[in-house]
Amino acid sequence: MHPRIFGVIKSYGLMLSLSFVLGIWLCTVRGRKRGIDRETVLDFSFMVMISSLIGVRLFYVLTHLDSFTPWYSMFYVWQGGLTLYGGIVLATLTVLYFCRRRGVPFLVMADIMAPAVVLGIGITRIGCFLNGCCFGKPTDSVLGVVFPETCAACLTTGGVPIHPTQLYSSALGFLVFITLLVWERFDRTVGATFARFLMFYGASRFLVDIFRYYEPGAVTSLGLTLSQLISLGLVACGLGLLIGLRRRRGT
Repeated sequence: MHPRIFGVIKSYGLMLSLSFVLGIWLCTVRGRKRGIDRETVLDFSFMVMISSLIGVRLFYVLTHLDSFTPWYSMFYVWQGGLTLYGGIVLATLTVLYFCRRRGVPFLVMADIMAPAVVLGIGITRIGCFLNGCCFGKPTDSVLGVVFPETCAACLTTGGVPIHPTQLYSSALGFLVFITLLVWERFDRTVGATFARFLMFYGASRFLVDIFRYYEPGAVTSLGLTLSQLISLGLVACGLGLLIGLRRRRGT
């Protein structure tokens, strides 16, 4: 709706920056409560920030190789083209690698960062709405939104009311964030918060993708989008981790 605020600041970039700032602050607070010093948390937060930015672009490029002509246009990040799951996957692998290098338990660090990640998703998706990207399918429901003629949502769908899937994602992101923090008060098992993040975020993304618009050919032979297949994988991993934690605890 408003790709630029005050005509100068890109709304998506602003929301992305805000998500990183709040996320890092939250991680330092949570890290201190778990005995991880501020410098270590800041180091990991910086690694996550860089790897996630690389991952969101890399995943998009790998799944849209035919779209880049000439080939070096894949580096034109200002033209758009980001996939959130790429950032989550690469950031998780980066944390796992550096946890082993630094001698920090992975599940402890994952628990610290998981709520910050989903909070960041909730904030960043507001930027997607303002920018008019990551939009939904046409709808006749009262939730339908008509985007301005200049944004991709209108140019692609023809200016008809569409699902504001960005706001669906944002609302579910905030809901998962609150759920993780509240549930953590009753279950402090190391790794449980991360496991629930995988389950709840995977389920929420699968649901949103039902209403989200994708270009023709994006749906796999199974009738699901690639993001939905990854979502199912996250749910399975989270459920498996949670079951393993409970068995280890003997409950």
